[in-house]
Amino acid sequence: MNKSLRDQLKDWKKQRALEKQSKYKKKNATPSKKKEEKLSDKDLRELMGTNRPTYARGRGGAYRQK
Repeated sequence: MNKSLRDQLKDWKKQRALEKQSKYKKKNATPSKKKEEKLSDKDLRELMGTNRPTYARGRGGAYRQK
């Protein structure tokens, strides 16, 4: 005899819940390790912009290098 639609829906929800749990466990079973980026002193200075030329506004709105 066939199950009623309500019973089929309950079975489907149970099965769906088990699939979601197994997928969640698989994803978090092995945490990925991120490699730390090691930057040299020169690279850090370049990122901060300390090696760039500096400009100032002069008379007439012109930019001039200091």
